[in-house]
Amino acid sequence: MPKSISHHLSRPASKTDEIAGPVSGDPGAGASASASAQHQQYASLSLRAAWQLTSPQSWIASIGPVLVGGLSAFVLTQWPLARMVRLTLSGGASFGSLYRPVLSVRSLLLWLLMLVCAVAAQSAANTLNDYKDFVAGTDTEQNCVDTTDASIIYNHLAPKTARNFGIACLIVALVAGVVVAAFSSLWLLVVGVVGIAALMTYSYGPAPVSYLPLGEVVSGVTFGLLIAVGTFVALTRSWSWMLLLPCVQQVISIGLIMMTNNTCDIERDTEAGRRTLPVLLGRRRSLAALAIGNMLALIALGVFALLLGGFYCLPVIAGCFFVSGLMRRFITLHFDVQDRPRAMQTSVALARVLAATNCAVLLLAVLWR
Repeated sequence: MPKSISHHLSRPASKTDEIAGPVSGDPGAGASASASAQHQQYASLSLRAAWQLTSPQSWIASIGPVLVGGLSAFVLTQWPLARMVRLTLSGGASFGSLYRPVLSVRSLLLWLLMLVCAVAAQSAANTLNDYKDFVAGTDTEQNCVDTTDASIIYNHLAPKTARNFGIACLIVALVAGVVVAAFSSLWLLVVGVVGIAALMTYSYGPAPVSYLPLGEVVSGVTFGLLIAVGTFVALTRSWSWMLLLPCVQQVISIGLIMMTNNTCDIERDTEAGRRTLPVLLGRRRSLAALAIGNMLALIALGVFALLLGGFYCLPVIAGCFFVSGLMRRFITLHFDVQDRPRAMQTSVALARVLAATNCAVLLLAVLWR
């Protein structure tokens, strides 16, 4: 998930001080002075700074899909319709049925490792995207009004420190993913490769996805669908097309978090040459799309609950009250740079409520069946 951060100095050129050499005077003296200035300018990576770099307030984009994928593994493997359209990926599933996971220490450990993998991957994406924007000079101190969402600026971090931390998070995600694949299904490596490719193309390359109208779709599918699929495969060693039903809400909600961020950054992204979806639509149409998107996510949950059985609609009905309350707050916001913290908090809150509703439907199905 993207965040808006920049350097604590106002000059964009200062963001490349680490790689730029002296422009005048004696080279040796210049290098010495530069090293001394960097030593005074940048602080070491503290736990607080690292925590802020990971943007934990947006972790619902990784935690939600892991919960949905895991709970779906226990629900869909007992659902006749899902068993009819299943696809076996590896051993453990006979023809006509899915491998039914058993709630055991092994399955719980695999589930936990998938959670570690997903959260670490999102933390890497947040940090590396911030590093890329920081070095490119896209952000300034003036448009970073939320101090908890601008760790490089307010914690005076060196850009390479943030970059290295992002790489470390990515390594953690890779190790956790490989361990899960080794004890479950090697098809998870395919899911991982696709996820890493999406992560890298989002911020890097000649045409980063974050600069295009596809950013919302890529982030929604990568986190909302791939992570849920990976968790489902890890626990069942199989795949069912019915998993797409509970994942629709996740894909939409995560994409809307991204769209909220971009809507607040329309002016800044326009100046930076980004052609995000809100830049193309304009603020008014983007707000309408955000409202419609949240309603569609709720409707998707209702359809899924109805397919499971009318009784499972109770969590969706309860979720409607929470969503309507948040939507009333949502439509009063201005969605500009100054209003960005409140807009993001509301958008994330909506994603949490919808994810909780989704999990409640699945959990009810697990317990009732």
